[in-house]
Amino acid sequence: MAVVDWISQTASSIDSTRNGNAFEAIYLQQNHGRQAMLWQDEGMLHIGAEAEVRIGRWLGLPAIKKTRVPRTWRHPDLDKRLTKRRLDVECKILNKLLKENIAAPRILELNKDEMTMVISKIEGRPLIESLQAGKIDENVFFQLGEIIRKFHEIGISHGDISTNNILWQAGSEPTLIDFGLSKNTIEVEDFGIDLHVLEEILSASHPEYGDAMEQVEAGYLSQSPDDVIDIPAGLLPTANEVIKRLQDIRTRVRYHD
Repeated sequence: MAVVDWISQTASSIDSTRNGNAFEAIYLQQNHGRQAMLWQDEGMLHIGAEAEVRIGRWLGLPAIKKTRVPRTWRHPDLDKRLTKRRLDVECKILNKLLKENIAAPRILELNKDEMTMVISKIEGRPLIESLQAGKIDENVFFQLGEIIRKFHEIGISHGDISTNNILWQAGSEPTLIDFGLSKNTIEVEDFGIDLHVLEEILSASHPEYGDAMEQVEAGYLSQSPDDVIDIPAGLLPTANEVIKRLQDIRTRVRYHD
């Protein structure tokens, strides 16, 4: 099969299964030994504490490439082992979200040796930019609370819900991105911390939206707040129990300060 035909068929397959399983591929190996790169780089987005993030295209599709940043203070072998484990968790989280029909990037390419992952690009801009510009829908915080609860209802703690890690565009619901610190859990403390991290960022960086967290909590509690959900890992805390833990965390933080 010609290289161009293989790429065309693969792109069509990915496009027709946008909510399907992860597609894992790095290079197309041709018969004569040369490699055709599937990733076309378009520049750096940002360098964070966990990863270097670049924008580009994968088989013509808008995509994001994340490369895990080595922790130089750790032994190289230990760092590689822990980073691979972290990458595995992130991939499993993304696949779990897609399986549950929760908006999330699709995995397009994975290279554990190079610690890189290419994911589909989600439309929208970071919520922090829309908040700073004063251009948001009035129900965006309520919707955000609903979405966070959906994560918690399937036993996922995001781990870093900041306004940089939320994408939003007018007329659409916000979407959480960057799952580098996410984990599977049934612990009420993990879910309470998710909400507290968001609350701290809203109060510190966006104080003009004084009732933002109140709306987030309303959205979080909007669907059966006392329902007990049983998943394979165990019983999940109810929405009311998570909000109660959030209040406890606030008290602990104030006491510590």
